[in-house]
Amino acid sequence: MRHPRRRLTLAAAAALGAALLVAPAAALEDARDPVPPAPADAPADVALYCDAIRDAAQEARVRWQARALLEIETRIEARLADLEALRIEVEEALARREEHLRQAEEGIVAIYARMRPDAAAAQLAALEAEMASAVLAKLAPRQASAILNEMEPGRAAQLARTAAETARTDAADQEQSL
Repeated sequence: MRHPRRRLTLAAAAALGAALLVAPAAALEDARDPVPPAPADAPADVALYCDAIRDAAQEARVRWQARALLEIETRIEARLADLEALRIEVEEALARREEHLRQAEEGIVAIYARMRPDAAAAQLAALEAEMASAVLAKLAPRQASAILNEMEPGRAAQLARTAAETARTDAADQEQSL
């Protein structure tokens, strides 16, 4: 017969051995998974956190958007200022060009006015129709008629027609501007 105490000791030793075998395995599992599992009430904590920062996050987003809009507005205003300066520069250049052309036309008209009608007719016949008709329109009627009289009839008629059309267009433009 066996001794009861011995049986108890043997059972305790077996339980202790099993516990020692299971404990290192549990320790290894903890070492592989360093993040502890979330408690059951974690979703409520997350919701509370999100609710707590929602207004601050929204205000921060609005401030960021306002800063971005101000930067865009500043760039647009700078670009508009650049464009306005460019517009003024172009208008000044056009005014200088128009003045130069006006003075050149006055000089050309003076030259044709001093020429003999036959020489002026030959020169105007070689010019393009709009330029020649502009010169004829600025000449005194007596000089223009003498020059047209010296020209080939077809070219003279073309120049007279162009001058008349230009005069009508200019008169219509002046009426519209009033």
